[in-house]
Amino acid sequence: MLSLQKIIIVIVGLGLLIGCSSTKRLKNTPIGLINNVSYVNASFNNPNASNGFLIQYKDDTYAVTAKHILVMAKTDKMKFVDFEGELKEWKMHPKNDSTKYVIIENLLNTNKKDSLTWSYMDTNWDNYNDWLVFSIKENKTDYKPLIFRETSLIKGEDLYVIGWSYKDTIGSQRLYQYKFDEIDGNYYNLKQVNGPQGLGGLSGSPVVDKKGNVVGLVSSGWEDEKTNEVFIQATKIDNAFKFISKLD
Repeated sequence: MLSLQKIIIVIVGLGLLIGCSSTKRLKNTPIGLINNVSYVNASFNNPNASNGFLIQYKDDTYAVTAKHILVMAKTDKMKFVDFEGELKEWKMHPKNDSTKYVIIENLLNTNKKDSLTWSYMDTNWDNYNDWLVFSIKENKTDYKPLIFRETSLIKGEDLYVIGWSYKDTIGSQRLYQYKFDEIDGNYYNLKQVNGPQGLGGLSGSPVVDKKGNVVGLVSSGWEDEKTNEVFIQATKIDNAFKFISKLD
């Protein structure tokens, strides 16, 4: 008969094996995309405007990224969450392979009152829905879109960010590990376990659980001055789910 100590060792060992298997599977599953934005006025083009991903609801697939990316990747004429006829083409593709791409068709959550300024975003951050949802015109990838997670997160649960920071060199998608810490209004605060050298450029990356179900997307990050721990703030996907579910 196994002792309690041996049983605990077996359970812990099994948990580590399952965890390693999950991370390996996620790392090797094609998920990460970057935004490659082209405007009629080419001087405003941005070929590496952070990250995005595909998501599925019922039989439809959508492209999703962080809304605050438009504050950086816009033209001078764009004042609100609307392209105002300025967009030439918005592509999403892996950072390491532009031959596999998605071309977006329409921005579905345009908003003539949602100002594309840092001051507006900072003032409204607590209730800021930091996501853009696009319909898709063309999909030349073999990517399987993510699905929404419907159950609540558990404190300390392992979560993963998939994509590239600006400091990540061209190559396969990165898989960064975080732990769910707390809910902060419209966001999840996540404690970094294994992250990039710098958080810049990680915006819009999907945050998924060990099964690969999406729970949010990266919006911001910071380092705690007292503990030196790094945190990211991920916009909860709930409101995007509600928005998409009403498109039918």
